[in-house]
Amino acid sequence: MIKINGLMKSFGTLEVLKNIDLHVNTGEVVVILGPSGSGKSTLLRCMNGLEELTAGSIEVNGVIITTEQSKKEHTKRVREARLHTGMVFQQFNLYPHKTALGNVTEALITVKKMDKTKANQLGEKMLEQVGLSDKKDEFPSRLSGGQQQRVAISRALAMDPTVMLFDEPTSSLDPELVDEVLTVIKDLAKEGRTMVIVTHEMQFAREVADRVIFMADGVIVEEDSPEIFFTQPKTERARRFLKMEALTNEEEGLE
Repeated sequence: MIKINGLMKSFGTLEVLKNIDLHVNTGEVVVILGPSGSGKSTLLRCMNGLEELTAGSIEVNGVIITTEQSKKEHTKRVREARLHTGMVFQQFNLYPHKTALGNVTEALITVKKMDKTKANQLGEKMLEQVGLSDKKDEFPSRLSGGQQQRVAISRALAMDPTVMLFDEPTSSLDPELVDEVLTVIKDLAKEGRTMVIVTHEMQFAREVADRVIFMADGVIVEEDSPEIFFTQPKTERARRFLKMEALTNEEEGLE
């Protein structure tokens, strides 16, 4: 499904990703954890072609992107790869002047050239899947943060991607709205969808992941099943990270 080999990404002299190798299998849920600045979001953006590679290659469902391709070929491959990926960002990125349904159907009509009636039918089905049938005619300003994020998930699903990419999908939400978004993602995992998720929600990661990737300082430090990673981390860096996360959760629980 996804094959990443020797991936390097730099911004000027700053090396953000350093020789990343990662394969994601069809139907697998991979959760990426790590401290801020470890390169998690950049890795996800490279998978979706939003960041240009400095070195290495990425293959998404048979579409290969490398730094050795001509500019024309590279642009073509990035467009093809994006058709296979659905991306959900930290911010909802909804069109404020369009309803929930309009946000879901926009790409279906403009990118896939779908008939508007069929697009609306599919859009309503996608909104129903995330529990928002009754909000289809509401504008984003009339929706809670959790509802807006569910619209964003619905929009990505409508394009029928082969892999879903989630970049900290709950980080912009108030605590009481987090569960409604995580529940939708858990349901998608139960359907057998291929997903790569960057998150700071540790309990959610334990429940949903088939495999946990732990990153720090631009490299993959370790990877394992959630059962092993959360109970028997192999590296001191991972143990420090989990200890700090546990302390943070305790402090939040006391507030």
